[in-house]
Amino acid sequence: MLDTLPPWVLNAFLFACGAALGSFLNVVIYRLPRAESVVRPPSHCFSCGARLGLLDLFPVLSYLLLRGRCRHCGARFSPRYAIVEAACGLLAVAAANLYGLTLFALAVFVACLCLVAILYIDLDYMIIPDEFVVIIAALGLGLDVWRLATGHGNPVSFADPMTIGAPDTYRVVLLPGSLVGLLLGAGLLLFLGWVFEKIMGKPSMGGGDVKLAGAMGAWLGPGYLFLAYFLLAVVAGAVVGIVAMALRVRGRRDYIPFGPMLAAAGIGVLLWGDHLGPWVLRRFTG
Repeated sequence: MLDTLPPWVLNAFLFACGAALGSFLNVVIYRLPRAESVVRPPSHCFSCGARLGLLDLFPVLSYLLLRGRCRHCGARFSPRYAIVEAACGLLAVAAANLYGLTLFALAVFVACLCLVAILYIDLDYMIIPDEFVVIIAALGLGLDVWRLATGHGNPVSFADPMTIGAPDTYRVVLLPGSLVGLLLGAGLLLFLGWVFEKIMGKPSMGGGDVKLAGAMGAWLGPGYLFLAYFLLAVVAGAVVGIVAMALRVRGRRDYIPFGPMLAAAGIGVLLWGDHLGPWVLRRFTG
């Protein structure tokens, strides 16, 4: 039914749905790290305590019409709320336009929502909640199993020599690409953290970063897409670190969360991996 709508109507509907989910995601981003319920109490102004109604909570538009202020007391709201809502709306439109009105597009959108939440929570609290990582990994593993079951997947094969009695005989071992990617992603970040810890003399990679890299590995598999994702995140982290030190926002020995770079790179590769992956690899391999 939705695919019969004019494109602009469909995109407006998708944006509205995505922005509405972004509004709820703002609540999750604020409350989950504080171990608070995401449904109770209802949304309210932190300054005057007034409960926010529909006029205050309409995604993006309420912020613009009220000029970012509480309708009751005039206190300012952070522009982040509108930014997250607009971003989630655009992500819904992008996923549907790139992958059609399919379950795969829905899975990509849900994974992107998790990455948006991870980005902001890690910026604020320097933690990556396991709940979002588990959702991303489960979606990646589930999609891979579905592809394998329907004959559309490509498992990773290993030639295992049978040395007892038949030295020139090999057996082929097949493993799901998502499982290999999960182990590769987590292992690579774990190794990178160990290297930086030896160089800097202090822990430089959190356990959440390792888990997130593993979850993205489950999505992307052990091939070139994961390599492009890893390179994007590392380069982004280096650039952000250099700029932060140049502006004296962070010192040389201050910790800069890596989760936002992993999350931003993940969104880019999930949506535009077919174009972004080859482009990144060309830049690094000549």
